[in-house]
Amino acid sequence: MGIVARQSIKGSIVSYVGVFIGFITSMLIVVPLVDPASYGLLGVLCDAATLLGSLAMCGMGASGVKFFPYFKNPNKKHNGFFYYLLVIPLLGVAIFFSLTIILKAPIIEYFSKNAAVFADYFYWIFPWAFFIVYQNIFATYSNVLMRIVAPRMVQEVIIRVFNMAILLLFAFNVVDIRWLVALQVMVYGIAMMINFFYIAKIDKLSLQHDNSFISKPMRKEIASYAGYTLLASVGTTIMTKVDSFMIAGMLGLEYLGIYRIAMYMGIISEIPSRSLFAISQPIAAEAVKNNDTQTLSKLLKSVSINLMIISSAVFLLLFINVDNIFELIPNGTKYESGKWVMVLIALAGVINITFTFSLNILQLSKHYMYYLPFLLFLSALGIAGNQLLIPYLGINGAALAKVITYVLFGLILTSFVYYKLKIHPLSINHLKLLGIIAAVLVINFILPVLENNFLDALYRTIIVATIGVVAVYYFNISPQANQIANNFLKRFRK
Repeated sequence: MGIVARQSIKGSIVSYVGVFIGFITSMLIVVPLVDPASYGLLGVLCDAATLLGSLAMCGMGASGVKFFPYFKNPNKKHNGFFYYLLVIPLLGVAIFFSLTIILKAPIIEYFSKNAAVFADYFYWIFPWAFFIVYQNIFATYSNVLMRIVAPRMVQEVIIRVFNMAILLLFAFNVVDIRWLVALQVMVYGIAMMINFFYIAKIDKLSLQHDNSFISKPMRKEIASYAGYTLLASVGTTIMTKVDSFMIAGMLGLEYLGIYRIAMYMGIISEIPSRSLFAISQPIAAEAVKNNDTQTLSKLLKSVSINLMIISSAVFLLLFINVDNIFELIPNGTKYESGKWVMVLIALAGVINITFTFSLNILQLSKHYMYYLPFLLFLSALGIAGNQLLIPYLGINGAALAKVITYVLFGLILTSFVYYKLKIHPLSINHLKLLGIIAAVLVINFILPVLENNFLDALYRTIIVATIGVVAVYYFNISPQANQIANNFLKRFRK
């Protein structure tokens, strides 16, 4: 088993452990014990800090992955790569933090009608954003060294364990809402430091650098790429966070709290992409550097179909049990209005991760500047979709807007990448998988509904999962998955 498979499997296991912790936190703590408005406030502050952090990074996440092969030389301490990765975001912190303070008045005004309490916590987003910036910077350095599991553990497990403890303290009135926010910010500071100590352990960090190593053409290329990546990361963040801001501003924090709980369950379908993208990006960067189109094409198709299989399985399990889930969780009726948000967000996740590794490859190629107009256009489309649909469909409108945006994003992106690079993610196996999904949905509708919600969810899940797994294996939808299954079966037979 290659390093991509090993690291992505380990990373995915870590991610799903984190999902389980998050699920327990959401279903057994937030839903029964935390009021939606308080949870909504925490969510909008987190999204604001994430957006500010993506600006302040100055595109160094993707830039670090793309240009590390040019710096890579362990004997020369990677030619000062860590120094540049560390210092450049400080410039972004100074610029974008200052700009946010200047724009404080219109930002507060937007939330004043339905989420006025946001103003009381405005300045907390700055330390939160700072910690997010360097947590990601240190994770990027670990990723380019092909060590993704530890930073994934920090992001998916450690932060969530702390979150669980903090929310329990708040739920039982040990701390108030102000301490809830403060402790949440501190958690990200701890995560940043853990990532730093990890990379210090696996590599001899050095701030030594020689500016002459970076030639003027290379410096120009890095600056240009980082600038485009910065704008792209803003577009991506807006596309993923705009629903949160617009729900808070247009409907209020209580609706946002309900939306975030449903969105969290739905977004599980995207979890596998985090590990697989992180470990595949350095390989794609090396292939781009060597102009190895064959490797890029094979990697793109492999990533796409494997992610579609996993995300489709999650979507199906959520869809067939949508009513059972909110009946089974404590106090679930309070959040039941978000059940179709959960399903739509899961569907959007399937669409998104099936196509989106094309964007990662485009970012690493010489054509990276072309994807920006598409991404910004789709961000604008997402805003327009929310503006149009939220007044009529509420939080369901925000989720539907995300589905529409990702459909258009996938179609436009795939067409463009094929035009420029002559590669695309689709294969006959994608059509086979769609056929399996359709067949499973038909079977689900035929199955009788049991009065007991737990038994209904259990037998429905077992039947659908068994049919789906057998069909995917029989039709050899993913050679990599079949190889893993065959290896497992060989060991089991022994």
